[in-house]
Amino acid sequence: MLTVTLPDITFLMWLVCLLIMLITTILVYLYYCGLWSSIMVSTSETEYGPLTMAYKTTVGLYKNTGKFFTEIFCLLPDREQLGIYYDDPEEVQASQLRCAVGSVLAKGDAKAVPEEMEKMTSNGFKIVHLPKPSYVVTATFPFSTIMPNFMAVFVAIYNVYPRLRNYTSQRNLCAYPTMEVYTDCGIIFLMPLSRHDEFIVPEFKKEQIFMATTSLENYGCSLDAEA
Repeated sequence: MLTVTLPDITFLMWLVCLLIMLITTILVYLYYCGLWSSIMVSTSETEYGPLTMAYKTTVGLYKNTGKFFTEIFCLLPDREQLGIYYDDPEEVQASQLRCAVGSVLAKGDAKAVPEEMEKMTSNGFKIVHLPKPSYVVTATFPFSTIMPNFMAVFVAIYNVYPRLRNYTSQRNLCAYPTMEVYTDCGIIFLMPLSRHDEFIVPEFKKEQIFMATTSLENYGCSLDAEA
């Protein structure tokens, strides 16, 4: 006959309590990463720009850009970070995905701090000036973590990009490229509706013809729309 002793019951109770604490911790963490955030996509004017950006380029899987964001945070932890993504992962081979990742050194009428520019260029970053887009397709993904981490970014991508894709395709909008601005309280997604070529960094300018016939078409654009 199987007997259950008091120590066995106590042990089981501890296991149940630990399991409940673990599940609660995971749920709270996912909440702070923004899993249940309400996402609204809209077309509007933006106050973000013009801006000065210190950046590096990379070609390949977008998930591999994390090391660049880490480097940027270590160099300028108080500056917003920006990623510009030129290709649609659902249409372009993973090995050919292009993006520029960097730090926002100045916005609007502000001037970049020379010491910060020197610090970034001495670490292999280049400087580019980007215009202020007139109208953009935009969405904001809030999170409460101190620094964007892998889980928060994954949740943002999972929640936001399907909505952006549906919004632009349903309205037949030429929105390109996709820009992700990492702030203290969330990620701002911006997709310019005009002046698309002015957001292409010099390293990818030579591929502009290829971009016009492939990437732009994948984003619902055409050469006529660019003219």
